[in-house]
Amino acid sequence: MPEPEKTGYQFGTFKGVFTPSILTILGVIMYLRIGWVIGNVGLVPTLIIVTLSTSITFFTALSISALATNIQVKGGGAYFIISRALGIEAGAAIGLPLFLAQALSISFYIVGFAESVVQILPLLNMKM
Repeated sequence: MPEPEKTGYQFGTFKGVFTPSILTILGVIMYLRIGWVIGNVGLVPTLIIVTLSTSITFFTALSISALATNIQVKGGGAYFIISRALGIEAGAAIGLPLFLAQALSISFYIVGFAESVVQILPLLNMKM
């Protein structure tokens, strides 16, 4: 029996998972502030900070992928996976901070965009 054709464009592992995750992890603030961090704490502590934060993110991604292997994800994303695998209480306890983190990340992206614009267009030298 032939396999049914898939309609529409679907992202693969690299475009759909890896790229958005890395862009979120390595947000605009990290790229704009890395020189400031190196200048204040030095190269070796900066590398330790980046390695530690990357390893925390890596192990978090591994645990989420272990939870998501047997669940078909519907609307709700990470909250849906956590609440179905660990229960509603755990889903609420993790989902609320996840929502707040996503909401606060918007302000970081706006500040990063504004700093980039100020660096590119020196005529807009606004004080922050």
